[in-house]
Amino acid sequence: MSPSTRIASTAGWLDEALGVVRGGGVVALPFERLFGLAADAFNSEAVARIDEIKRRSSWSQPVAVIVPDWEALSRVAIEFPQLAADLAEEHWPGPLTLIVPGGDDMPEQLRSEAGLIGVRIPGPSPALDLARAGDTVLTATSANLTGGPDALSHEDVRDLAGVDLIVPGRVPGPPGSTVVDATGTKPIVVRAGAIEIEGLLP
Repeated sequence: MSPSTRIASTAGWLDEALGVVRGGGVVALPFERLFGLAADAFNSEAVARIDEIKRRSSWSQPVAVIVPDWEALSRVAIEFPQLAADLAEEHWPGPLTLIVPGGDDMPEQLRSEAGLIGVRIPGPSPALDLARAGDTVLTATSANLTGGPDALSHEDVRDLAGVDLIVPGRVPGPPGSTVVDATGTKPIVVRAGAIEIEGLLP
């Protein structure tokens, strides 16, 4: 484990993690299905550190984000199409990432060349607790090297260089969130995941 990495206490992890995020740091913690890396999505330096930790190349898929609630969507999306609203109403909070038009003030690592972002309100998890505790938009990407095995517990991320705080826990494991392009009139599955495409629409 890197000398700069701390393991959060069981009782006080939320305050510790919130302090790290507000200070521009990176937290590894359980999301719904996988361990992920959370940082302030509007802090470009913190987002850049995510790329460094994961050893992502410049052509990698943009990092998705999580929001604490519906009201926070306006911070990250300049438009939330009707298809996206229908899918979100049916499956949020949960492991469904929707691709929608992103705001211009978001770091470029979070937006595609077309200006799109991936966003979701996650299901019950420490990640959701952290987002809601700080009313914060957080990065949502797996806590592993790009192309490496998924992290299923805090033990799997102990040697991930650059992480400031690790929140102890275990997760169910893959698949991760389903990623759907919801910018048109029909859903386009970009990545299959925990939610089957047949169950997306009411």
